[in-house]
Amino acid sequence: MATPDPTKAAIAAAEAIRKINHASLDGRLTAPQISSMVQGLVAAVDRMPQALAQLAAQLRRRQEQGQVRMDDGSESGDAVRAVLAYLDDAAGDLEALSLSLHNAASPLFSMAHADTKEIAV
Repeated sequence: MATPDPTKAAIAAAEAIRKINHASLDGRLTAPQISSMVQGLVAAVDRMPQALAQLAAQLRRRQEQGQVRMDDGSESGDAVRAVLAYLDDAAGDLEALSLSLHNAASPLFSMAHADTKEIAV
């Protein structure tokens, strides 16, 4: 099996989020559907730190091998260090996002849909 192209996979992930945004526009989601969507987002967020760490490791390796060049001809070390710091910051931000999503998912897991037509007296 061929290894998937990582740039195409990242673009597909962004497209998946766009589809989620559009699918949730109409206000017709039930609590169980919202729960399932949050669970899917939890899984996505929880997988992102690994991707960021791998990107950072590869950029660091390329820099160490002298394979990173700046378009303007300037030295790449400062830019690489900045990128690595930002990727590390993003991983920390994802931890906070993950905790919030896990906290939201917990009560959602116990929610069911109540059809207002059935409740009306």
